[in-house]
Amino acid sequence: MYKLFWHPSSSSYAPMAVLEELGVPFSLHQVDYDGGETHTPSYRKIQPLGLIPALEIDAGGSMFESGAIVALLCDRHADRGLAPEASSPLRPAYLQWLFFLTGTLYPAYNRYYWPARYTASNGDAEGVKQAAAKKALDLWQIIEDALDRNGPWLLGQEFSACDIYLQMVTTWHEVPKDLLLSFPRIAKAAAGVLERKASRTAFDRHNFASGLEGD
Repeated sequence: MYKLFWHPSSSSYAPMAVLEELGVPFSLHQVDYDGGETHTPSYRKIQPLGLIPALEIDAGGSMFESGAIVALLCDRHADRGLAPEASSPLRPAYLQWLFFLTGTLYPAYNRYYWPARYTASNGDAEGVKQAAAKKALDLWQIIEDALDRNGPWLLGQEFSACDIYLQMVTTWHEVPKDLLLSFPRIAKAAAGVLERKASRTAFDRHNFASGLEGD
C-alpha cells in the first residue's frame, strides 16, 4: 500500500488523482503544515526540502517530487492505462509533456508567487514576477496550440496522467477563470479531467478554484 503525504491547495493533487484513477490501495496523511510538521526530522527524512507531497512506497522507501511520483505510479501500474508503455509511439509525447509541465511551466508559477527567492536584490522582485507572468502565458500558448493540432488531450485521443497534471497547474493561475477563457482548448481538457469521478474526488479534497465554477 502507498501512503501519500498531502495538504490542500498543494501539488499533492496530481499524485492523489493518479492514485484514485489507478484504483490501487493507498492511505492519506494530511501534513500539519501550520503546526510545523514539515520541519520535523521524521518528515525531513522523506522530504528533505520540507515540501509537499511525499510518497511512502509499499516495497519500502519513499520519494518526493510530484511529477516523479506520478511517473512512478503510472509505470508500476501500466495496465491501468494512464501512461503509454515504453514501446508505444505515444511515449515520447507523454514524457515531453510531463517534463514540460513539471520542469518548465511549474517553475514559472514559483517565480510568480515567490519572486524574491529568484533575485539577490529585493528591488528586482516585481520584475521577476512580471516576467514570470508573461512566461507562463507564453507556455500556455504552446499547450493551446498543441491541443488545437492534436486534441482533445495532450496525447490526442488518449487520456493520460499528463492531462491531470495540466489541469492541476491551471488552478495555480491567479485567476484560473481568466486563463481558461483565454485558452478554450485548455479549458476543455481541464473540464474533461474534472468530469472523471476519480480525479474529481482528489480535486475536491484540495479546495482549489477550478476556473470552471458556474459552467
